[in-house]
Amino acid sequence: MKKALICIVIALVMTLPVGVGIMRVPIVAKWFASDAAYEFLFIPLFKALGSHGSESSSDIIVGTVLIVSFVVSLALAVAGWTVVGRLRRTSRS
Repeated sequence: MKKALICIVIALVMTLPVGVGIMRVPIVAKWFASDAAYEFLFIPLFKALGSHGSESSSDIIVGTVLIVSFVVSLALAVAGWTVVGRLRRTSRS
């Protein structure tokens, strides 16, 4: 339980920097600016969530980026925790 809570807190702290990093990748920025992103991901989300207007659409886009960045941050936190744990165990032996 303690490990999971620590990993979630670390992931929450890392969410915004990872989200900014994801949006600064040129390929991702191009994909978001193209129609392919809207047709593949956002139009179905807009329809499913009942988005009407640009303000609610931008909220959905920002929310999607934050969810993706949280998942990436959580994966990085768990991987980092595992690496540090293994290094600590091997140094004790």
